[in-house]
Amino acid sequence: MKKIFTPIQIGPMTLKNRIAAAPSVTYNASHTGEVTERHVQSYRERAIGGFGFIQVEAATIRDDGKAFPCFLAADHPKYLPGLSKLVEVCHLHGAKIGLQLIHTGRNAQKNFIDADPVAPSDKLIWQDKPHVLTTSECEEMIQLYAKSAGLAASVGFDAICFHGSLGHLPAQFLSPLTNDRTDKYGERTRFVVEMIQATRAAVGDKVALIYRGAVDEGTEGGLTVDDWVEIVPVLEDAGIDCIDVYPGMFESSVFATLPLYMPEGYYVPYAEKIKKVARVPVMVVGKLMHQPLAEKIVEIGKVDMVSYTRPMFADPHFPRKMMEGRYEDIRMCICCDHCVGDGFSGRMAECSINPSFQREQQFKITRPAPVLKKVLVAGGGVGGMEAARVAAKRGHQVVLYEKTNTLGGLLLAAASMPHLYMRELRYISRWQQRQLQQLGVEIHMETALTPELIEQESPDVLFIAVGAKEPRPTIAGSDRTEQPNVITLIDDYLLQDKKAKRQAAGDPVVVIGSNHGTELAVSLAKSQDVTILEEAPQISFAPYITLTVTRMIAMYEHIAKLGIKARPGIKIEAIEEGGVRITNEKGESEMVEADTVIIAPERVANRSLSKQIRQQFGTNDNMMESGEWGHYAGLNLSVNGKPCALYELGDCIEPKTCKEAIHSAGYYARMI
Repeated sequence: MKKIFTPIQIGPMTLKNRIAAAPSVTYNASHTGEVTERHVQSYRERAIGGFGFIQVEAATIRDDGKAFPCFLAADHPKYLPGLSKLVEVCHLHGAKIGLQLIHTGRNAQKNFIDADPVAPSDKLIWQDKPHVLTTSECEEMIQLYAKSAGLAASVGFDAICFHGSLGHLPAQFLSPLTNDRTDKYGERTRFVVEMIQATRAAVGDKVALIYRGAVDEGTEGGLTVDDWVEIVPVLEDAGIDCIDVYPGMFESSVFATLPLYMPEGYYVPYAEKIKKVARVPVMVVGKLMHQPLAEKIVEIGKVDMVSYTRPMFADPHFPRKMMEGRYEDIRMCICCDHCVGDGFSGRMAECSINPSFQREQQFKITRPAPVLKKVLVAGGGVGGMEAARVAAKRGHQVVLYEKTNTLGGLLLAAASMPHLYMRELRYISRWQQRQLQQLGVEIHMETALTPELIEQESPDVLFIAVGAKEPRPTIAGSDRTEQPNVITLIDDYLLQDKKAKRQAAGDPVVVIGSNHGTELAVSLAKSQDVTILEEAPQISFAPYITLTVTRMIAMYEHIAKLGIKARPGIKIEAIEEGGVRITNEKGESEMVEADTVIIAPERVANRSLSKQIRQQFGTNDNMMESGEWGHYAGLNLSVNGKPCALYELGDCIEPKTCKEAIHSAGYYARMI
């Protein structure tokens, strides 16, 4: 048996395996902090899914400890009935459960807590200037941790987990960036040590204590992993049973969230350094999407346990699938960070590729469907494949037509971008293809669905998911027959093989159009001189996945580090021999030198097939005047004299994110 599936002892707690569900706020709590039914359903799925240890998301020890709305609370007995439900559902399926306690200190936002945030000092201000805790207030805060821990232990929690990462209150005492106190808590480990000791006294010796620490804050002047090598023994002597490695703070948001463009397993080297000095087990989180990587780092002893956040949203049952050797059945996270973006906006967290996350009952697939139908799907991107998968799982006869020789659409094309660690984007199409194969979906490659085929197939339901198209360049001089060094992003670059990509772009390169072109510019700039030309006032980013703040920051950091010349607010005049002529920021004509010009236009919705279908099969009741366009969701057609419902999905309506395509596909396919 692989080591990751073997039991492990964490203080007084024995886990059945070394796979943990990380604590992650999903904005499901009631506005007053109670557990909701959505919580119960989500944690039940993780327990059924095979996690050995489940950490419940951050629960506040006092109301002024919230950085965002809808946190759980654990500071009063009135919260125990809901918390006890989580204990019950996890224990029922053999998982141990811990409650993470949090006070965000200076990270709290005044508009959420109706008060000034509190902090060890006002040395580093996040958003609102904090009230500096007095010595007696620090002592009171320590007792609040102990009180909440005692309440949690009283209803059966197996562990108490302290959130000491992301620059929250315990980290603020530890870090030289945020602690310049002159009283006893100016000794930076003292607050954390007393917090651990007081909590141990409150919960006794039968509850494990786990500390989630930012073992490197990723900010100049902050704590480093070398500092933590000395901190770890202090925490162990105080009574900590496990170190949960999670680097970063709010000021180092890219480092703390690991968006797309960061390699998988990024925190493992930090955990490995902690493991070398720790006497207690060490756990690590962060971009462990590829499960064999997690197995390997546990097997060779770099860490003792692995912890998951985003991957468990994508597939809460993946530990069980790993144990059963069904790796191809795991719906692997694509690191699009839609869930992270939801959190920062205050919305309930959702998963782009798993519509059932947080909607376990609403999106439950009922099978067989009351009336079995013949379903045609046009388009083999992630939206079309999701519609085909759900419809087939409900027992419908499904036939999918894809005009190219590859399934996966734009997401798969984007995953081929060199040098940018974007391969995670291909995980969803790989999983969907496997599911369609298992479900027996009939797939026709290199065959576009046409009105003639529709008449021949005579379906009951039509899903149109043909995506958006790359418009033909209209810039003077962009004709490839005249300028062979002018290519387009998707058709001429991304859809080519690696060898063709290497040969496509001579040096220097001009990329016209940010949006989809920004990633391309960063990719090419690893080895070439690159300029981005953008007529809009500022550089933009491709919308095929969520535009999180951290993703944009990561791109800006790459642009600066690689020396890319970003030129927004200009006007493209023509592509000429030797470069691109523009009207620059000063209104002057200028030639930007280029050996290769890559045009990356914003994509436009492809409504042509929908229009043909409506014109040929529309009834008198639903015919529209020319130019009147809406989103077709269940439009009734007539094919060979029988009713046929038409649904449009994803980018063929409007280019947006993969979440819109997948969620709408899953929703409508559950309705038919």
